Amino acid sequence: MSGAYTSRPQHSVQSSLSSELGNWPDTPSSSRPPSVPSTPDRTRKGRRVNFNNFSPNSNGGRTSTDAVAAGGSSPSSLYSRRSRIKGENHSSIDWSHEYAKERIRKQELQQLLGVRGIMTRIWDATIPWIVVVTTGLATGLVASCLDILSAWLSDLRTGKCSDAWWLSEAACCTGLDPTDTCNSWRTWAQIVGGNEPGQRVFLKAVTQYSVYMILAVAFAVVASFFVQVYAPYAFHTGIPEIKAILGGYILTGFLSPMVLLVKSLGLPLAVASGLQLGKEGPLVHVSCSIGDLMLRPFRKLRQNEARSREILSAAAAAGVSVAFGAPLGGVLFSLEEISTFFPGSTLWQSFVCAVVAAITIQYIDPFNTGKLVLFQVTSSQVWRGFELIPWLGLGVFGGLWGAWLIRLNEEWERLRRSSGLYRWPVSEVAVLALFTAIVSYLLIFMRIPNAELVVNLFQDCSGPDDYGLCDISNTSSLVFLLLVTAFSKTLLTAVTFGASLPAGIFMPSLTIGACVGRAVGLIMASIQRANAGTWLFSSCPPDGPCISPPVYAVIGAASALGGVTRMTISLVVILFELTGAIELVLQVMLAVMVAKFTGDFFSKDGIYETWIILRNYPFLNNKVEYRQDTITARDVMTHLKNIVYVSDEGWTIDRLESMLATEGYRGFPIVRTVRNRIVIGHITRLELISALEQIGLDPSIKRTTKCYFLRKPTKEGRQVGPNAAFEEAGTRKGKREGVEEDEDEACWISLAAWVDEIPIMMNQETPMEVVVQMFRRLGLRCVLLTKQGALRGILTKMDLHAHIHPFSDAPDRTATWETAVAARARQTQHASEEAYQDARDLRRDVEQEDARRPLYNAAQS
Repeated sequence: MSGAYTSRPQHSVQSSLSSELGNWPDTPSSSRPPSVPSTPDRTRKGRRVNFNNFSPNSNGGRTSTDAVAAGGSSPSSLYSRRSRIKGENHSSIDWSHEYAKERIRKQELQQLLGVRGIMTRIWDATIPWIVVVTTGLATGLVASCLDILSAWLSDLRTGKCSDAWWLSEAACCTGLDPTDTCNSWRTWAQIVGGNEPGQRVFLKAVTQYSVYMILAVAFAVVASFFVQVYAPYAFHTGIPEIKAILGGYILTGFLSPMVLLVKSLGLPLAVASGLQLGKEGPLVHVSCSIGDLMLRPFRKLRQNEARSREILSAAAAAGVSVAFGAPLGGVLFSLEEISTFFPGSTLWQSFVCAVVAAITIQYIDPFNTGKLVLFQVTSSQVWRGFELIPWLGLGVFGGLWGAWLIRLNEEWERLRRSSGLYRWPVSEVAVLALFTAIVSYLLIFMRIPNAELVVNLFQDCSGPDDYGLCDISNTSSLVFLLLVTAFSKTLLTAVTFGASLPAGIFMPSLTIGACVGRAVGLIMASIQRANAGTWLFSSCPPDGPCISPPVYAVIGAASALGGVTRMTISLVVILFELTGAIELVLQVMLAVMVAKFTGDFFSKDGIYETWIILRNYPFLNNKVEYRQDTITARDVMTHLKNIVYVSDEGWTIDRLESMLATEGYRGFPIVRTVRNRIVIGHITRLELISALEQIGLDPSIKRTTKCYFLRKPTKEGRQVGPNAAFEEAGTRKGKREGVEEDEDEACWISLAAWVDEIPIMMNQETPMEVVVQMFRRLGLRCVLLTKQGALRGILTKMDLHAHIHPFSDAPDRTATWETAVAARARQTQHASEEAYQDARDLRRDVEQEDARRPLYNAAQS
């Protein structure tokens, strides 16, 4: 059985059961499997222990409440009795439990009286805003530093500032008129061969070319080395993982400070290497890592998975805000593209975080423009009817190109895995950087950084023309060069996106679309000039330009980005804030709509959803409808014979340890008896391990002590239970809390505090359409499937993901990035022979009980 609860524990689980259960007192090893620790046999007869009242360890992060002692059975008391611990890596969170914990916590705050209660509630309400504002400030500061460093490293490939070597070309030549020559900036050819033209031509050319190639490869290799050695999760854009995390997936270490540091250092190097990638997508990962770092000091956010994800949604909005100077677009991006669950309060927090981040980067002004708009577009052209056809054509191109790029990138990633190329990630990046540098140096538009090229493609011909984009006498060669550039960038982007270094796809997509759009605009302008007197162009003015190629570049950029990401509303707003061209909103909306329809004809999955499937994350895409009327949950579920369940009939500690040692499942349904299999609860593997840790703290408990999950054992008609033991123990001084001396009764332990007493259950004949909708809308991670209350199987989010995407089980490349020692440790892990023998005995007992069931039923009748 596979999935978040049923797959074998991976490297995220402790290396052995002994490390999972903690250090038990030393006892002879002959009475237990070597991998399963035990307790001394020193329990006195008649002692009853109630572990509901024991304090949790610091690692568990769990608290006990007075509702345990009160013995209430209300939903709130049931949830408060559950001492859930932080979820296991590569599993999913329990949304309902997380929100229930938050409700109970707020109820407890409301019960505080006086000035202390008022101040505590005010502080509690202020904490999320402190985190949101500090996240916005830190994101704006980090993004400004990355912009400055990226610009300097990119310009360093061509030359340096003679006045101050730490300045980029734009900063070095600040204050000069665009038509003036900047003498302070010197290329490497000028540094070696002098400033006189015609001298040492060959030496200058070789020097310029060599330095460009060496630095490009060096930047890429260093960035890849940092990722490979220090933080494997810092590779790629990070948005697929962020989408999975905000959908409830647990990916331990993905937002760690080390990943933040490596991605912040590697991203400018990767951009400066000239590879076809961008820094805008990875900035979302950076901002979420900052948000996770900011919320860690506050326990109410750190210990609640749902609330922490609300902060991450706001941080993602801040990442897009600083990437494009688009705070509104960032909020809509988080709402439309990133977040699975987006409460109303999150919308307001995202807006505040995005605005604070935008104000911060505007104040620092890393580009020395004094404006938040990155690619200013000024166009006074009137919309003419004949232009509707080429605009629609650009929308169709964007959808087709996006589907093609996704397919190319997907096939290259599969080839990378099947050929073993992923085993040498740094070498792959070095070869890729070398090939890209060779191609880029030969083509003028390839040599220009993507951001600078987009700025020139979006500009009209009223200003200086540095790259001949306004030369109407050379339209055919210019169109050919733009199309060759777009094609070359497409191929290089397909093989670069997914390599072992930080890489985004926003800017390459914008650049490619802008190249094609500008080419179409030049063609249309050339046709209009040649046929100015025809009826088709009768609406054009007799004097002056009629068609603006920069407008076509903007529309082409929006179409390409919409085709590859399948974004709609947020993309339109981002383009509007990115260019400041409010008069082009309608054209951009039309092109994005057509690109979306065209791309969805081939697949509704954008580039990020495709990578989620490739990485095998259990993410249910809300944009894709599931329609299979003939399939029920019984056809997809893991059946009873393939799962392990426990009964509430008093399993001993020894038996539970043996099960944990031999069975790697991540969750265990709890049934009333093995005969009727009536479901009464569910317990995860880590919760059971934590319960046994608490038991191990008492050196006087036998390993033969029976554990009950929910049922209270009785003797001679008198009910005994943990509540009674607690109350009696509280009245006897000198006795340990939760323990009572009773010579007439045997020892038993209650594990109710670790049990989910109201798991989600469905009939096994439920249609899969209903099951999928339940998983999506309720954020479920597993469902127990029953028939008349009896357990029949289990269905996890991973099982559902595998059913919808049956070919997504490609190996995870992160496994190859771990140290050889850790890899060998995982390979050599195995349960002891005695533990397997205990498991076989356990299964034999269950089979014998099943065989006796007909006799039992006959005796009852």
